[in-house]
Amino acid sequence: MIIGHAKTIADFKEMTRNGALGHGYLFFGPSMTGKRTIALGLANFLEYGTFDAPKEGSVLQDTKVIDLAFMRTLDPEVKGGSIGIDAVREVKHFLWQKPNASPRRTLIIDTAELLTSEAQNALLKVTEEPPASSLLILVTSDAERILPTIVSRLPKVYFGTVPERDIAAWTDAKSAAAARGKPGLAWRIAHDEAFQEELAAAQAFLRTPPSARRDFIKKLIEPETFSLHNFLDAVIMTLAWEKPSKAKAAFWHKALRLSEQSANFGLNPRLQLEALLQ
Repeated sequence: MIIGHAKTIADFKEMTRNGALGHGYLFFGPSMTGKRTIALGLANFLEYGTFDAPKEGSVLQDTKVIDLAFMRTLDPEVKGGSIGIDAVREVKHFLWQKPNASPRRTLIIDTAELLTSEAQNALLKVTEEPPASSLLILVTSDAERILPTIVSRLPKVYFGTVPERDIAAWTDAKSAAAARGKPGLAWRIAHDEAFQEELAAAQAFLRTPPSARRDFIKKLIEPETFSLHNFLDAVIMTLAWEKPSKAKAAFWHKALRLSEQSANFGLNPRLQLEALLQ
């Protein structure tokens, strides 16, 4: 189900019907506001005529999504938070094939800010000379981390936050209020147990007294599934819900910078978290 963004949906429907749909777009704006869902909704519209997120269990024959989870299907040993050159090889292989059930082969790169410099340079050729039946959508919450040469070749579509009343009509009022205009975040708060655990860990992390911080962090990062990037996202969200102050604002910016770095560099989680709390 798509929450909000009625004008964007109407525009894409009109462009499709008038034959004015481009071969590539950059969807940007705050995280969890519906960018990926709209991209999938457009692909569903092209294939089935309905502009909505694909139903669970349904298959879009002419659509592929590349993200960190997909990269791990190519190589289970992949670690860290970057999308490398193998992703662009998949882009080229997929887009240069003829569509089966849709007028376009739609390829969505989610969290495109995680593309490595090498991958972005390779992707530039695709944006310069796209196949006639292709549609490439880059989804990002940080357009400044996409090469300017790529950004200049893709029409940009901004996704802002969604009114709280629209989110509350879809989920519970408490989750809607906490989500601050982000439908994806509201759903995770209400239904994603792993995310709820991360939020609880982030809150405990921020409340831990100095004498216990080292032991807390050591236990926190023990699981193989621990992701510094995901944990920092939970910390940043937790800080955003608290009463603002100069000290908290400075800490928020520090955590945000570390989150950006964690997506590109193999940082030591223990050292970085200890430094963050100093």
